[in-house]
Amino acid sequence: MLVVLLCCSHFLTVSAFVKLVAYGSNVDFRSKVKNINVSHTFHRRDSIKEQTLDLQLDITTPLREIKLHFSYHPIPDNSTARTTLFKRMVDVCFYIQHPNSDRLLKIVYDYVRERTNLPQRCPIPAGSYYIREVRPPDVPVPAFIPESEFLMELIYRNEVRREIMLEFRFYGKLVRVLGMF
Repeated sequence: MLVVLLCCSHFLTVSAFVKLVAYGSNVDFRSKVKNINVSHTFHRRDSIKEQTLDLQLDITTPLREIKLHFSYHPIPDNSTARTTLFKRMVDVCFYIQHPNSDRLLKIVYDYVRERTNLPQRCPIPAGSYYIREVRPPDVPVPAFIPESEFLMELIYRNEVRREIMLEFRFYGKLVRVLGMF
């Protein structure tokens, strides 16, 4: 017993944690209408810790009556099947005014809100907007999401005209990384 105590007293205590982070492999971001031009740049695709994503939107007419269809699809190993873990349909103008109305979306919304010049009101006026320095590993991941490859889709629709305006797809993998305190 004494030997065990002596051995244990010679080891340093290490405070560490395991964190689930997103690692992106591809981004598909496109406009389906003429009044919105979009572009994106995906920096450092090869680095788990230093990936960043920049988005640019140029809107030529005010946007109103927008619905967001948000879905998350884990892709199990060796599978081409696409199941949906969760999906939401949100009125964008209502959500901008009441971000606490959906706790799951609020996790991502709060992170992105700090990195954009998009207005916090509706209708969204014509103008040039950006979302910069989005780091996939820094986006909070809810604890119930499994470690796997995934597809996250955000589809923005104009419900009055019944048309898809923007499509954003983020392909990636959730990986566990060791962090130190």
